[in-house]
Parts: sequence; structure tokens; C-alpha cells
Amino acid sequence: MQGVNVLYNCFRQHRAKNRLRTRCYIFGLVITIISFAACVPTKSLGENEQLLLGIEPKGIKHVSRTDIEGLYQQQPNRTFLASTPYLSIYNFGKRFYSPSRIDERIAELRAKRASKIAEVGADSTKSRRIQDRFDRRIARQRDRKEEGNLLMQIGEPPAIYDSLLMNRTLEQVSVYMNTKGFFNHEVSYEKLEKGKKVYINLNITENEPYRYSQFSYTVPDDSLLRVVKRYEDRSLLKVGDVYDEQQISSERDRLYEMIRHNGYFDFARAYIEFEVDTSFSGNTVRVNTIIQNPEDQDAHKAYTIRNVYFKTDADRFGLVRDTLEFNNVQYLAYDQKFSPNILDKKVSVYPGQRYSQFRTSLTQRRLAEMDVFQFNNVSYSKITDLTDTLAGHQLNAFVNAVPSKKFQETTELGMNFTERRPGPFSSVRLKVRNVFGGAENLDFGIRGGLEGQINISDPSETVMIREFGGDAALTFPTFVLPFGGRNILEDYNPRTRIYTGYTNVNRSEFSRSIYEASLDYIWFKYPRPLQTPTVQYTFSPVNVNVIQVGRINPAFDSTFLQNPSIRSFSESFRSGFISFVSFSLIYNTNDFIQSRNARYLRVLTEVGGITSKLGIMPETGNLRQFQYARINPDYRRYIPLGGQRYFVYRVNAGVGAPLFGSSALPYDKYFFAGGASSVRAWTARRLGPGSYPTLRSDTEGVPVLPEQPGEVLLEASAEYRFNMVGFLNGAVFVDAGNVWMLKPDNRPGSDFQFNRFYKELAVGTGFGLRLNFSVVILRFDFATQVYDPAGDVNGNKFVIRDFRFSDLFRQSVPTQRRTNLNIGIGYPF
Repeated sequence: MQGVNVLYNCFRQHRAKNRLRTRCYIFGLVITIISFAACVPTKSLGENEQLLLGIEPKGIKHVSRTDIEGLYQQQPNRTFLASTPYLSIYNFGKRFYSPSRIDERIAELRAKRASKIAEVGADSTKSRRIQDRFDRRIARQRDRKEEGNLLMQIGEPPAIYDSLLMNRTLEQVSVYMNTKGFFNHEVSYEKLEKGKKVYINLNITENEPYRYSQFSYTVPDDSLLRVVKRYEDRSLLKVGDVYDEQQISSERDRLYEMIRHNGYFDFARAYIEFEVDTSFSGNTVRVNTIIQNPEDQDAHKAYTIRNVYFKTDADRFGLVRDTLEFNNVQYLAYDQKFSPNILDKKVSVYPGQRYSQFRTSLTQRRLAEMDVFQFNNVSYSKITDLTDTLAGHQLNAFVNAVPSKKFQETTELGMNFTERRPGPFSSVRLKVRNVFGGAENLDFGIRGGLEGQINISDPSETVMIREFGGDAALTFPTFVLPFGGRNILEDYNPRTRIYTGYTNVNRSEFSRSIYEASLDYIWFKYPRPLQTPTVQYTFSPVNVNVIQVGRINPAFDSTFLQNPSIRSFSESFRSGFISFVSFSLIYNTNDFIQSRNARYLRVLTEVGGITSKLGIMPETGNLRQFQYARINPDYRRYIPLGGQRYFVYRVNAGVGAPLFGSSALPYDKYFFAGGASSVRAWTARRLGPGSYPTLRSDTEGVPVLPEQPGEVLLEASAEYRFNMVGFLNGAVFVDAGNVWMLKPDNRPGSDFQFNRFYKELAVGTGFGLRLNFSVVILRFDFATQVYDPAGDVNGNKFVIRDFRFSDLFRQSVPTQRRTNLNIGIGYPF
């Protein structure tokens, strides 16, 4: 408490002096940290017990630090600012933990169980029900006794230093170093003691590694040897590379898959062995690859495919399917509902081919991507006709595909919270599969909801926006082009999507309707044919939006829309016509739960209004037309740190500009900053532009808008994510960013200038709680402003001093609000 008292006294003595006050905050914070540093609980330790607070690997240059940390046989207690918060929580929870009371409770439950069972007598059904109910309650009590109470589970027990476990750690590290080719390594540890606290320096001297110098093969089957040599250049082992057992294991997998791809249906991974020899001069390794023959044969058999049968419906006992032959494949079905012409583009297995595990898996993947089959597999049977001399080397292939349900309905109910008031929303969607028999999918739905937003005319008030709409999309499993094109990019899972939608927004100031239509061509790129795609391309040659503005409140019209200085905002409230061509690229190597060492890149480009300039659609009645260009790259990096800890960062940028003398962008094409997935210390669309004071009264009489559009966007975020307990995760984050206009307007400081833009990056920080329920992640982010480029009413830009935790849970005047609570579904990026 000494640091807290110093901080409070300094605040009282220098409250009127900003510079001295800031110094006192820093001085008090330092003293507080020093005070907490001494708060490592060691009083409860035994006489000869010591607390392990850290193991630091030293000297590693080539091997993975994360891998080394995963070998520790004893994990130290986690520290933060030289304190042990998790251990403190555990010790605090232990005060309320009594194993004897739990034993008493278990005894009571057992006695009550016996009594209840005796009451029901010979009724076995009731007796079993009572037995199960009490067994579950007793099991929960046993878990409490073993794992402790909730606080003990959130925290962590003391890590009592054990020299025996440390020696085992050295053994594991030594084994690991050998697997990485560092056979001459040296491993030791140094124990640093500070009273009852222990810190370990794990000293690792790698020395010179062993490298591959020669490769050879021992393959008695000459035919198989020729196959292996044909693909030798694809080997994962190269002369000069450092020896790595994990890489050798991957090479075994490569050889196995390659051999199976070349007709060897019966081949097993166990036939492959590696003979490693390190007895030659220098730090060299010679590797001999051995592929043994089957015990009862003098060679491996290569199989070819005689017939291919494709079943497209579930079996019905006693009924015979109709047969339709297309491109040498027999399509069997009780009712031919799928076009063989479309299915043929997804099949890679044909009569006369050698058996290939690659083509087998490729066929299964392509059929699964069509989203019309619930399940599919490709199986083989050997032909056993004794009168056929080729029967022993031939297979029949069976493609079995069970259709998904024709109709699939999904309903979504929820609550969103964007500004001051929560609002419900709901949507209903229906998918119709295989609409025309060519594996086309029709997806349409309706949606509606309420959302709280700041009143544009009076920012101190909150209004509820009512929104409803519907959309429909028809997806084809090939490219649909005027000149054919069904075979274009067929290895990249091509799709064509025709989309149309309608949205109506109704709020107190205005109402408007948006009609949309688009034609999209989508295809994917795979790192390897049988792996998940990492790149998605979308080219949209046709995008048409029609905006019709209905009711406009007269007060809103006279105050805002008739003011010539608010060009971009007023333009968006005129009925308009928007046509554009767009192209997007998404590169993603992560998974759904974002647990990989991965990268994500999204680039969206679009050019609007060129149809009128080309004379394709010159007249659109009284609808305002827009000509513009826009680009928006978004890069993200995910770095695992081990132990369910991750460091993640993001850089998001964008530029949009009117073209051909047009004066403004469509309002929906502007960039905005602030909100749950942007700079979280500012509410949605309220940050910027530049250093323009959005929330302060304008002395020149220009209305101040709560939503601030910009033509230039630059923002970045960094986040440290960690597991707290079970499904509860935490995060600490820093956000920075802003929007600007390309040219000066009536908002001073709103334009982008290279000599000052970096001074106008708003900075916020905070912490988050994430509830990971596997299928959905519920997120709570608490953020506060650190640096406001517009400054406060006194011109101070470092506004962290105005932080008030209570602002997170109460409504306050916007000019005084420096904290923000964001509630969202999923991660912010």
C-alpha cells in the first residue's frame, strides 16, 4: 500500500500543476510496482522449500525456444511486474478450501442417496434415476476436492523447486538437441537464489551441428526404385542441411504418399526405413533409404482401375439403380438428380488409370466443396476373377455420395450493443440445394433488428435505428460466362454467384432503401492439392446499388443537409446510383480458433462509376452517380508463444478518392475509425478526421457530426492473448489509428499531410475478457484513450490522466468520456 499512498499524496499536492502531476503519477506508479514486486508469497513455504519463478534458456540460436520450454518437467509460477498474481489468487482461494468439509458433504450425499433409494423400494427405474443424480453430485464434490475451489482453479499452486525434475529437464533437452542434429551440444543449469525464490538459467551450447553429406537407396524392387528416383528432386532432405529427425519423419510420409499416388494400392508406411550413419569424418551424416519388399512377394504390385461406379443416393434394400454412362464412368441412381456433366468435372478417377491416392483424395475434396453431398468417399475392391490374367492387378472404384437435405433452415436470435442501448436482431435463412440439377445452391433470407445510435441532430440523445431487409444468392459450381467457360480454373474450385438484396433503414432523422445486385466469380488456391485453401479470389465485374431516400426530417435537413460545408455527409442523403467493379484477395493460413503461427492478408480494390464514362449506362434518371476508386489492404500476424499464449498484431490501411471530377464518395465507401474492431477506446465511427475536434462545439457554426467519414485510413493494433482458466481468456491490447480527408475541407486539421499525420494517430489501450465456448467466442473489451490528437477542452492530448473506470458502466457527456466497453462476437481481428 506504500505506493498507493504516495500516488494519492502527490495527486493532492499538485492537482493544479499538470506537469508535476504527471511526474507524480509516474513516480507513484514506479513505487507501486516496487511494492508489488515484494509481494511474492513465500511465508507458507516449508523450511527447505523454495519457489521456482523462472527458467530462462540461454545460448540457443538455431533451435526453437518454444520447443525447449515445452520440455520443462517443472513449470515455474507465472509472474507479472515481478509479482505472482496467479499464485496469490490460489493462496487466497485456499483460505476457503476445506477437504474435511468436502468429505463430510460426500458422506451426507451418500447417506441421503441410500435413504432415497430405500424409500422407492423395488422400483428399479426410480432407483436408477436417484443413483445417477446423486452420483453426479458426488463426482462434482470429488472434483472440488481434487482441483480446489474456483479461485484455486483460476490461480496456480506454488511451484516448489525440485532438483530431480530439473535434472530430468536437462535429459529431455539433451534428447531434443540430438534430434535436431546437435550431437556435440552441452547442457547445464545455473541456480540463482533470492531468499526462498529461485530462478534458473538453462545454459545450452549448441556447437557445430551435423549435416547431410550423402543419400543412397536400397530398394530391391527395380520398378519401385525407378518411381522413387523419378521424384527424387522433391525430397525434403538436401545435402548440406542440418540433420533433423522430424524432417526425416516428414520425408517418410512424402515417400509413402508418393508411392501410393503411383499405383501401389497395398503399400504400407512400415516398408520404409532410414539408416543413419555418423561415423564418417567431420560433422557429417549419410542417410540410406531402405524400402523393403513384402514378406511373401518379390516385388510390390502396381494396380490399374478397370471400372468406376458413382452412386448419388442412399441404398434402398431390394431396388436396382438406373445406370447412366458418361465419360466412361457409370452413374448409378434410383433417380438421376445430378447432372453427370457437372459431376464429371469433380471426378479425377477414371478407368485405365493407375491407382492414385492423390486422385482419390482430390475427388473426395472436390465433391465435399460442392455443398450438395452430406457425405462422400471413394473405395476400391480388387478384381478376383481367377480366369482373368490381369485381375490380380486391377481395381474397381466406387464413388459413394449421400446427398444433403434439399432444404436447410437456420434461425438466428441475438442482441447487439453499439451505443448506449442494446438492440435485438433476428434472421431466418433457407438454403435450397441442387435447384436445377447441376449442383446449384439457392440461399435466401430475411433479417431485422434494432440498434442504438447517437442522434445525429443531438449527440446527447440516443435513438433506435430500425433495419430490415432480405437477400438471395444463387451459386453455381463452375464459371458461368457468355462464351462457356465451364472448364476454366476447374482445379481451383470455381464458383459463380448471382446476388440480390434489399435493405431499409428507418431512424428519426430519415429513412432510406438500398437495392443491390452483383455477379461474382470466386476461386481458391491451395498450398498443396489435398490441403485447405489458403487464398480466395473474388472478381465482381457487375455491382449495382440503387439508393432511394424517402423521409427526411425537416430539422435535420435544414441543419445538416443544406450546409454546404458538410459535403460528404449531405451527398449520401440524396438518391443515387452506384455501379462498380471490384476484386478481392484473401490469404489466410490460420484456423477458426486462431491457434496457428499464421498470416492473414485481405486486399479489396474497386472502381466505381466507369460505366457512365464508357457510355454503357449513361442515364440513370434523377439518381446521383458516383465515380471513385478505392483500395483497402489489411494484414494480420498470429504468433503462438506457447501455453495458450499468443501475440497478434494488425495493420489496416485504405485510400478512396473521387474520379472524373466527382466531388464525393458514396457514404458507404468512406472509411471510419473507432469501434469494436478498430481503435476500441473510441466508439464506432466517432474518431477523426485528423486532429479535428469531433466532440467539441464548433465556433464557426459548422455542425459537428457524430459519424466522421474519411478518405484515408491508417490503423494498427497489437494484442497479447492468454488463457486465464478453462474457457475464460484474457487480453491486453494497444490500438492506434485515424482517418483523414485527401483535401482540406471546412474541418480544420482533417486533411492528410505527410509531415504531421503520425502526430494525429489516436492511441488507446485496455484489457479484454473472452469467453471461448468452442462454437462461439463472446468478447468484452475495456478500453481507455491514451492520446487524443484533437485534445481535450484545455488542449491536452495525453488524456490518460482523465481515465475514470466508472465511465465504462455509466452514460456520460461525450466530451468527458475517455473509456469505452466493446461487446462483440469473435476476435476483433
